Amino acid sequence: MSYAATPDPAATLPSPSGPIQIRHMTMADIKNALAAGMDDLRHSRTDALLIGAIFPLAGVIFAAAFVVQALLPFVFPLLSGFALLGPLATLWFAALSRQREYGEESVTAVFAEPRMKEIQRLAGAAILIFLAWNFSAATIYLLTLGSSNVEPQANFFVRVFTTTPGIELIVIGCAVGAVFAAVTLAISVISFPVIIDRNVTATQAVSISLQAVMRNPVFALAWGVVVAAGLIAGAATFLLGMCVVLPVLGHATWHLYRRMTY
Repeated sequence: MSYAATPDPAATLPSPSGPIQIRHMTMADIKNALAAGMDDLRHSRTDALLIGAIFPLAGVIFAAAFVVQALLPFVFPLLSGFALLGPLATLWFAALSRQREYGEESVTAVFAEPRMKEIQRLAGAAILIFLAWNFSAATIYLLTLGSSNVEPQANFFVRVFTTTPGIELIVIGCAVGAVFAAVTLAISVISFPVIIDRNVTATQAVSISLQAVMRNPVFALAWGVVVAAGLIAGAATFLLGMCVVLPVLGHATWHLYRRMTY
């Protein structure tokens, strides 16, 4: 299956035209994409762009959780749900990689109209999925541990890992979270790089991403594991590791797209 690019007479950057074909990918492509992403990071020093944002965000989240203990049940869904926003959060880094590869002077031209409207539609879908996950996680908590009277005076983490409602919370939450993660991976594995590089609609970009996953299901799963591992490592350092993880993943996403399509 292929998708014809939609004409965009107002485009200010060169965009590949014609139908998009999907290549078969191997595990070596992940390694090479990450290496290329790291090289872009060293060249652009995009980690510096996040330092000013990550430090205050980490401080607010963790300070609020420790000061207001009632917020603890919602910290993990919020942080884990960030993976659902990963493709959107790293879009700027993919655009920088595109700029470097094409030798363009301005990265902001990628976000000019009418392409910006399609980016906004795709971003809106990502935000809705993120909100749906947090609503689901809150509902699961309220129906399990939140409504349980088992060891009500115990520490939150003790209740989570040593009580039946806590175990139910973990099992159900992980199962539902896996569904959200799979959906997000399928529709966004390359959709954001596609939409900043090709003159396509948001719907077409999602369709191309789905086609890529169906063509390379094992590869897509492996990439999802790499992304999840990176985000876990970043979160485990009180979000400070995200200053490196997010740029590398964002840059690497561009290189995956370039390897995956022709």
